[in-house]
Amino acid sequence: MAADPGPASTSARTGTAVLVMTLLAAAGLAGAAPAVATPADGVSAPAARDTGEATTEAMIQAYLTSYPGMTADTAAAAVAAQARGDLLKADLVARSATVGGAWFDPHAATYRVAVTNPTAAAGITAVGRRHGIPVRTHQVTRTYAELERQAEALRTGRDPLGAAAAGRVGIDVTDNSVVVAVARQRQAALAGRAPAGVRVVAADSHVVDLDACVSRADCTDSLRSGLVIRRPGATCSAGFTARGSTGIRWLLTSGHCAGLDAAWSTGTTTPTVVGTMTDAIDSGRVDAGAIQVTDAGYHGDTVGRIYLHGVPGRSVPVDGAAATMGFILQGETVCLAARVTQPASPGNPCGTITSVSDPQRRGMVRVDGYDACPGDSGGGWYWLGSSGTRWAYGLHSRSTSGCNSAPHTSWFSPLPSFWSGLTYERG
Repeated sequence: MAADPGPASTSARTGTAVLVMTLLAAAGLAGAAPAVATPADGVSAPAARDTGEATTEAMIQAYLTSYPGMTADTAAAAVAAQARGDLLKADLVARSATVGGAWFDPHAATYRVAVTNPTAAAGITAVGRRHGIPVRTHQVTRTYAELERQAEALRTGRDPLGAAAAGRVGIDVTDNSVVVAVARQRQAALAGRAPAGVRVVAADSHVVDLDACVSRADCTDSLRSGLVIRRPGATCSAGFTARGSTGIRWLLTSGHCAGLDAAWSTGTTTPTVVGTMTDAIDSGRVDAGAIQVTDAGYHGDTVGRIYLHGVPGRSVPVDGAAATMGFILQGETVCLAARVTQPASPGNPCGTITSVSDPQRRGMVRVDGYDACPGDSGGGWYWLGSSGTRWAYGLHSRSTSGCNSAPHTSWFSPLPSFWSGLTYERG
């Protein structure tokens, strides 16, 4: 076991590692408030795709796919409004002690920020005005950190509400609440016993698949998010690469792909053993596995890349990660670098974040507009910015049953960090 404060830790191996979140994966349930557009089930429009070019068009298509009633002009305005969003997010991270979360409202092309005092509201409004960022603040009583503490206590609790939820606990920052999903027949009874600030909803009935399978691909020149990786009996997708504090390099994938202590490889013509999975967690909102990169060629690589599916020889750099950016927002467009079964067209499929802490799926991030496919597990979800920047956001975990079929919904386990001491590699 590597002597590193990152993945190779005893606590991670037992599934009790602490998920190190800098401030916030801020947002709530889709449709929780009129200010947030709600995508319809049964989406039939083709998935948007990131091909490395025409970034704005890909983002617009992601909105049109996720929100069938949205006009092209409204989608274009939403994309344009995000041009300086990273500046606002940096300010919110600095104000974490007074921020209850944030979300992006695509219909109004406006960032909405929940704050706990008027001074913070005035400061955030001033930042928006100075940088030309459309922003509106809302007064709340609890910070996001307080909401997450209560949510995690319910996910792991053994009281009647926590037991009935079985981990299906999320957060809705639009009303500053923790949301618990339980069987419909128990909803009314448990709602009457829920503590203050907790809302009880009925669990959905969607059939959800863990997107792992047995298949092959052939790519060994560099470790890029989206490549096929395999161990005996299973095939998954490569997520993002990271370094531990001692310099050890790690390749992250989904924890439910399993294979603890098994060797994972890339390539079929000339298979290359990447290294051994030393740690795996599949609990709560964390679904992550860590492969220690021991291959000399891969270990010597120093940059983070994203593979663009079906675009020969193309890859694009990872420009940053949620660990340093600090925010994942509802209403943003994201794309998936993963195996992708029999794609209809080149490029990485994209969708729209509709919940950053979905109670129906253990508090994972929900994406509407794309239903991932078998073998996509562990692939990297990334934010596609209007300027063409790409930020690592998380690892693909699961999706509605089938392959790119209605209701076109996927879930991923969010960064910034699954284990302490990791720094995500950039291009």
